[in-house]
Amino acid sequence: MQGTANNNRKLIVNNVVWFVGSMTLAFFIWMIATLQSDPIQQQRFRERVPVHMSADTGLLITYPATANRQASVVIRAPSSVLDLLTSDEIVVSADLSGLTAGDHTVELKANLARQQTTVVDISPHQMRVVLEEAAQRQVPLRALVTGEPPAGYSRGEPVFNVNLNQVLASGASTKVNGVVAAQVELDLRQQRNPLEVDLRLTPVDADGNPVSDVTLDPQVVRVNVNIRRREDVREVSVRPNVQGTLPDGYVLNTLSYAPQTVLVSGAPRLLAALEDTLSTQAIDLSNHTTNFEVSVPVILPNPDLLLLSGQNITVSIEIKPVTTSRQFDDIPVKILGIDSTSNFAVKIAPNTVSVLVNGPQEAINQLTNDDVKVVVDLNGLAPGNYTLPLNVSVGQGQIPNEGVSVLPGEVDIQIIDSTVPTPEETATLP
Repeated sequence: MQGTANNNRKLIVNNVVWFVGSMTLAFFIWMIATLQSDPIQQQRFRERVPVHMSADTGLLITYPATANRQASVVIRAPSSVLDLLTSDEIVVSADLSGLTAGDHTVELKANLARQQTTVVDISPHQMRVVLEEAAQRQVPLRALVTGEPPAGYSRGEPVFNVNLNQVLASGASTKVNGVVAAQVELDLRQQRNPLEVDLRLTPVDADGNPVSDVTLDPQVVRVNVNIRRREDVREVSVRPNVQGTLPDGYVLNTLSYAPQTVLVSGAPRLLAALEDTLSTQAIDLSNHTTNFEVSVPVILPNPDLLLLSGQNITVSIEIKPVTTSRQFDDIPVKILGIDSTSNFAVKIAPNTVSVLVNGPQEAINQLTNDDVKVVVDLNGLAPGNYTLPLNVSVGQGQIPNEGVSVLPGEVDIQIIDSTVPTPEETATLP
């Protein structure tokens, strides 16, 4: 009986050993297969990861800037995990607890949310951090007027909708202490009526330069500026006083002038009686055939009134000749490049053309057919058949080329070498 028990025990032990061995072998086979299908890889993560850090209460991080608090990490993980890993699953942080105001160097640490992943390296390993004491204080409001209202209008001082004209500035003590005011800018150059507008505040130093990294509360304020017309000044339109008639054959094309309004100063009762438009001294158009510019004084109806914006206005007048059209028919086409002494004969079809001329009436009325020249240029051409454009000139250049048209614009040219018999002549030879 005892021998049988011993044999059974050995059998059980042998089976257990074989089972454990089989399981171990199966595990190794599974591991090898897994590593072949999803190998472990080590690589730098494709994005830089933000570094999380926060200072103790009463302190602010003034260096590095938030945008520069980043690190690069090298990760070891299965290929399938690396492909799915996102930057949100990688936490890089620095412990600032217990640090006081000043310049410090802190270690960076990384944690991964996924299993089977390990951070192999962080770059940089350390980061320089500057801590400053946080500060708050009230700073006054200030309005910087970059442009005054138009002449003839006056303004009051800007008024803010904030109690005591102060706002709260918060930030690092060195920054907050450099703020002398919270400023808005006002450009009133186009304003002729009372202004009410919401504007964003900017913290500025003693030189008026913006101070960065300082928060204002509130950030936007409402500003009121009372703008009104001055009682002793009035803005009045001006109209040039153009007289006379241009010579025959010319027309007034455009007229422009500046300024188109003037400022008149005087007693309120005189300004109230002033007409809405003032005239200038007369401008005579007689004998003018070209453009001209003239400075003329504005006429005031009362000697007790005064012009504040200058006594004269500048008037620019553009004069153009009256244009007309005229057609010249049966103008012969002349040949350029082949003379009568050469061995070449030329046939032109058609040999006369019509020319349509557009231009100043006075100049066109004086033209005759002899003033119109049409030529065809045959320079360098060998015997043969051609279709060529025509060149035209009218008068002594007083008619521009764009005002001249040739009908038709091309002619057929046949150049014949008189020393070479034509096929007809060859056929009649004995």
